[in-house]
Amino acid sequence: MSKIVIRIMGESDIVDVEMQSTDTLKNPLIDGRDDQDKINLLGHWMDQDRGAVLAKDSDHFAAMGIIVSEFISRHPLFKSFQNGANFFLVTFLREKWPVGSKAKFKTLADRVGADHTYIAVPCGAAQIDELDDEASLKEAETHQLAATLGFYKANRKRFANSSAVQGLIKQA
Repeated sequence: MSKIVIRIMGESDIVDVEMQSTDTLKNPLIDGRDDQDKINLLGHWMDQDRGAVLAKDSDHFAAMGIIVSEFISRHPLFKSFQNGANFFLVTFLREKWPVGSKAKFKTLADRVGADHTYIAVPCGAAQIDELDDEASLKEAETHQLAATLGFYKANRKRFANSSAVQGLIKQA
């Protein structure tokens, strides 16, 4: 597999990882957790300025890569690899807990020690000639966020606890 960069964007942090083959990857921070727990855990890590700090730790950085690689490889967007895409943007943003159902959501968040539950949204895929060029990555990120803006606006209530989504909608 040639190099594929996945940009993880959370409430407060952005971390880039390389796509990994997920067949044999193990990590003590996420082993035994289901997909929802992994999404909530990664969302929690990427919130409150924790992501950049945790990405400096090799175990956390590896777990970030595994979680997002698993998510992308199971998503229909994965078919974009066949079209030469080598850059993906995935957001992990806070989910609003509906009134009357908070106990279920709190239980899910508590399983990973988080204050919120999170929604993972693949924003798109792009082919970038220079994956080491930060300006090219930022341009692709901007295009992919713009393409996903309609989804965020349509689901504004679902993301009511996400300051990142609310800020993005206000800027548009």
